[in-house]
Parts: sequence; structure tokens; C-alpha cells
Amino acid sequence: MGFELIGFLGRSSALRAWESQLTSAVTCDLGGGLGMVPLTGALTAELRARLGEKDAEGAARRWAREASSNTAIGYFDIGEFGNQSHEEARLWVNGREILSRIGVRHILEYLRDREHLDVAITPDDLEIYRGETAAEKWVAAELQRRP
Repeated sequence: MGFELIGFLGRSSALRAWESQLTSAVTCDLGGGLGMVPLTGALTAELRARLGEKDAEGAARRWAREASSNTAIGYFDIGEFGNQSHEEARLWVNGREILSRIGVRHILEYLRDREHLDVAITPDDLEIYRGETAAEKWVAAELQRRP
């Protein structure tokens, strides 16, 4: 079974602040101060409506740029189907895209080295939920874990 996961990575506390601005945003705690907001269908629709963007990827990138005004925000798109796989990531810091067309590993290294987060995960750890609904599965697991 293949999978597709698109989302944002950054400091958990910064990402959790999104939950008060975007009703569909859910921050998944990855440990060590690192968090991920999976880009679910509901969050994509909310970002497109909020930002007036027709293109889902454009809305996500614009949000990452705006949300990185005082922090580092990574945006990634990873997936595989059969023998085909893809991975692309971008990193914004203080409203500027500083890295583009990189791997998720580069975002994790930046957050570890420059943001001083205790990053213990690898890009492969993001693949624990399979299928085209991996983002929704991450969110469901996080919501079930919360008190």
C-alpha cells in the first residue's frame, strides 16, 4: 500500500497556536519540542478559503510563509506508490523561504541545529500511517491520544 503525506513541521508551541486560528489544524507531537500539522482535506479547504487561493499547494505555501514570521516552518510532501516515490520540502524562517526543493531530513536537521529542538525522528518515521489518508490518520491518532 502506498501513501501520501503533506504537512508542516516546526516547534510544537508555534504550531499549536495555529489551532486557535484554524479550526481544522491539529498539531501532532513528535517529541523533543517538534510538532507536525498534517495537511488534511479539511485544513486544505480552510486555508484555501481563508487565503483566497484556488491552488491547494499555493495556499499551503503562503500559510507557511506567513506563519513563519517569528519561527521556522517546514512544508513537506512525501509519498510513494509502487516503485515510485517522491519527497519535496521547503523551509521558511521569519517570513522568508530559505531552503527549497530539499528533503525532509534537511528540515529536521535545521530544526535540530538552529532551533535547538531535540529531534529524534527520521523522515521514515513520518510514514507510519499508510494510504492516501495518512494525514487524516495522523490527526485521528493525535486526537485519540489527547485527554
